[in-house]
Amino acid sequence: MEELVTLLSQKTGLDAARAEKALGIMLSLVKNQGDKQKVEELFAKLPGAAELAAQHGGDGAAKGGLLGMLGGGLMGGPLAAIGKLQAAGLTMDQIKLLGTTTLDYAKQKAGADLVRQVAGSIPGLGGYV
Repeated sequence: MEELVTLLSQKTGLDAARAEKALGIMLSLVKNQGDKQKVEELFAKLPGAAELAAQHGGDGAAKGGLLGMLGGGLMGGPLAAIGKLQAAGLTMDQIKLLGTTTLDYAKQKAGADLVRQVAGSIPGLGGYV
C-alpha cells in the first residue's frame, strides 16, 4: 500500500499520513459495504489493504450505532465515507482524485473485472467504474 499512498499523496497534495488515512477510510467502505467474497479476492491482490481498512475504518454498523444500521446502503456507505474524508480535511476535489486514483491502481493490480464487480456490489458506487 506504500506505493498507492505515495501516488495519492502526489496527486492530491496530501501528506503521506493523511493520504494513508483517506485510503484507509475508502478501503473500509469497500470492506464493509462490498460483496464479502469479491472484497476478499480484491484485498488478496492488494497486500496491506485489509489491515489499512481495519486501522482506519472498523465495522460500519458498530461505529454508526443505530443510525448507521438504519441508514445502511448509500447513507452508511459512500456518503458516510465522504463525510469522514471531509472531516479528515479533504476537499471534494481531493476526494474525487482519491477515488479515481485508487480505482485505477486497483484495476492495474487486480484487474478491471474484479474491481467492477466489487464496486458494483456497493450501493451508489457501481456507476463510477
